[in-house]
Amino acid sequence: MKKCIDDDESSFISDPLFQRLFRLFLLFAEPADPPPPSGTATTTKNRALQHISSAQAHFLVNELFRLVRPRCSAPLHIPQQPDRVTFRELIELCDLVFPDRKQLEPCVDRIFDRYVSQIVNKGFVMCRKIPSRMNCSFRRSPRPWKSYWCTIVPGTVFLWPLHKKTTVPNRQEIVLDANSMVHMGTFEEDRFTWQLYTSKHKYQFGHFDEIQRQHWFSDMNLVIEYRSKSDLFNFDREFSRRNENIGKEKDCSWKLALESENQRLTQLLNEERQALYDEEIVRELATRMLDEERDRSEQFEKQVVELETQLIHERNTCAELRDRLNSVTGDKPDDDISCKMQEQLNFGSCTPSSVYLDEYEACNEDSPTPQPTQLDYLIISTQSI
Repeated sequence: MKKCIDDDESSFISDPLFQRLFRLFLLFAEPADPPPPSGTATTTKNRALQHISSAQAHFLVNELFRLVRPRCSAPLHIPQQPDRVTFRELIELCDLVFPDRKQLEPCVDRIFDRYVSQIVNKGFVMCRKIPSRMNCSFRRSPRPWKSYWCTIVPGTVFLWPLHKKTTVPNRQEIVLDANSMVHMGTFEEDRFTWQLYTSKHKYQFGHFDEIQRQHWFSDMNLVIEYRSKSDLFNFDREFSRRNENIGKEKDCSWKLALESENQRLTQLLNEERQALYDEEIVRELATRMLDEERDRSEQFEKQVVELETQLIHERNTCAELRDRLNSVTGDKPDDDISCKMQEQLNFGSCTPSSVYLDEYEACNEDSPTPQPTQLDYLIISTQSI
């Protein structure tokens, strides 16, 4: 947030967060120079020269801190500031206490509604009217509870019923006067109650949270006491100037600032650790996949080597058989060898009866019995192979 101010002097005019903070700053600010003469418009530069007191700066920061940490009842002790605090110094102070912008934005909106729009409180409540007169002989049963969206402004309480449309005619208005008062109620029908009495009507409010009941009770007393916007503004202005808002323990203030910074850095460190852990997991998976691919490639290489060895062995065997065949055949032409091999194949494919018939015919012709030669045995062995 501080970097944005350093980069651009007019960034608080374009940024909605800086606009609201600057409007709060102007609400409590006092002019640094005497007011200009009549008829002269006050420029933005003159407004930027305005300042607030250190007590008012601590007051604004403490109001924001109560919204960020509602359970912390003790005020925030921040480093001592000069007597005059400019808007830039206020931004630097907020940047020190609230380093997270997302955490600061809703708190600034709520403080803006409280002091600029003067909406003292808003939220969901339960409400019902109380009969003004009760007859001793006939006792009426209490009216049922109804849920409302309630807003409190100086001198008025507005109620929007949830079971109807959100329109101005359906809005209920409770006007507060000097005779109005608020009384703390009891725990009734599983609700923490309080009563609001006006000159004309009586109302009973309820809430499931006891702490919220205390907030509503004190805020209703405030708008009854200060029933106009000017009275409430003067009260807020005087309250912001109290010296009790300034912390006296500098060590505690720096400790809180360092704890906030330490918490932010710890969160960043945890995020970096998680990112490194995720990166380590991805790296292990990639390493495992590479190892599996390497094992597969080694197996494939072994299979290729084995197949190459078998192929070489088969080629050597084939070459050896070819050399042996050539040595046996000698100088005979290849055509005679092929013819004899074909005859041997035909002889092997004949049936036994045809073979015997041929032998019988050969005997009848008184021809010498053919003796098998060495070539025939070689051809038969080659066929078997």
